[in-house]
Order: sequence, then structure tokens, then C-alpha cells
Amino acid sequence: MELEVFSDKVNDLVDPGSVLEKLDSGYTFTEGPVYHEGVYYFTDFMVNKIFRYIPAQGKPVLINSDSHFAIGMTYDRRKNRILRCTRDLRAITDLEGNIIVNQYQGVPINGSNDIIVDTKGLIFFSDPLSRKIEGIQLGHSSVFMYDEDRDELSIIEQTLSYPNGLALSPDETILYIADTSSYSLFRMDLQTKKLELFAKLNESMGSGKPDGLRLDKLGNIYLTGPGGIWLIDPEGTILGLIRIPEIAANLCFDDKGLFITASTSIYRVDTKIPSAV
Repeated sequence: MELEVFSDKVNDLVDPGSVLEKLDSGYTFTEGPVYHEGVYYFTDFMVNKIFRYIPAQGKPVLINSDSHFAIGMTYDRRKNRILRCTRDLRAITDLEGNIIVNQYQGVPINGSNDIIVDTKGLIFFSDPLSRKIEGIQLGHSSVFMYDEDRDELSIIEQTLSYPNGLALSPDETILYIADTSSYSLFRMDLQTKKLELFAKLNESMGSGKPDGLRLDKLGNIYLTGPGGIWLIDPEGTILGLIRIPEIAANLCFDDKGLFITASTSIYRVDTKIPSAV
């Protein structure tokens, strides 16, 4: 593993001697990583597919050849299901294709990009206006919160031009939002809805933009961006950069480290601190 060190504190998060393992390759645009009880899931977005990967069983297995162009996915522990952002349905659905939510005040959402669920079952998803859409449309990018029990969808952010990856602080009071177009990470106090710039990435460090992110149980942030995975402490100090040989789009924690979707391949690397969830 190639690690750019900006602060010695990065050694508390990862061992510089850890191996970045390429698990498989030959895809077009891997995304939507999910891990649950020894099983990995990910999408190959550009070719409309979803794969399941169980290491002991060999190569990933195709489980859905018409994913409705699923991109971001997450595991909902409360209802024991995987939720996904489906671009061509312009909806949040479960893995079986059942629509969870697809409209805001009677207007279809743009399509959605990334999604997370808190321990109470609240669903947060980013919905950038990233393509031309025919017919009625919202006309802006948003971050939504959906209370499924009450069937209430609300916009909690609509000033960012391209909101993408989302993650919650360990106590679920802070929402982190990656803004792809500005190479920035923002944080929002979920009680006050106050949004502030948290970290700015250096776009000269390589290919890629802010996209997927996750937090460990101590509140450190792991964010895909230029050159690989950026490691940021809870105060917003950038500690280091794990270099990935392809453009890293997204990531999730497994039991011992990070599972990474990056362009044509999937990777993993050990970390020292467990996931926040």
C-alpha cells in the first residue's frame, strides 16, 4: 500500500505496511459497496448490474442483470434489507425492486446517487441534478431525509451543486456530505440544519473527485477523492491519502478494514479502527 503521510496521526488509522489487495477486476464502473455478515455487494453501474461476493466462494457472482442502473447502496439494519439508488426509475428501491420513495411533493426526484440509513430507520439520500431529464423535474440538487414510518420526505440541503457521498457521525447528530464539484466535504448539524465546510481536497493529487465516504467509531472520515482515499480526523485535519491505482468511487467497512470500489476493480485494505456502525 502506498500511503501519503500528512500527519503522523494517520498511523493510528492504518498501518503503512498494510497490503492493498485487488480482489477482482474487469468491470466498467464499480460502485455501491455494501458489507453484511461476510457478504459483499457492489454494482457495475455503467452496465446495469449488481454482484455479490463471498470470498470463500471465489469470484463475485452476478445477482441482477437489470439493476435499473443502481449506483449507491446501503444496508438497512432495522428492516434487514439493502436499499439502492436507481437512476432510470428515479427512485429509492430495495434489492427486489420495490419502490420505497420516488417523489417530492408530487414531482419525481432526479434519480439519486448515494444513500444511508440511521439506527432509527431514517433514510438520507443525495439527489444531484446531474443529467438532462425530460418532463417534470425538481430543477435543483438536494439532500433528502425520508421518514418511511410517516411517509414524509423532506429536503434538508439544496445549496450544494453536486451533493454525493453521505455518512453520519457515530452519535448520528452530524451528517457529512461530499460535494463532488467543489472538491469539498461539508458537515451539517442535523438539529439546526447548519451547513459548514469541513475539509477541502487538493485536486492536484490525482484523478478522481470526492464521492463515497464512511466513518470509523472514533469519528475519523475515509473519503474517496483525487488519488485515492483521504483520511481526515474529527476536527477536519487531513491526515493522509491511501493511493489507489484506479479512480476510487466508493467504499465501506467490513469486519477488519475497507472494501473499495474503484473503476474496473474492487479492492480491500486493513484498517486499525472499526466502523462506526
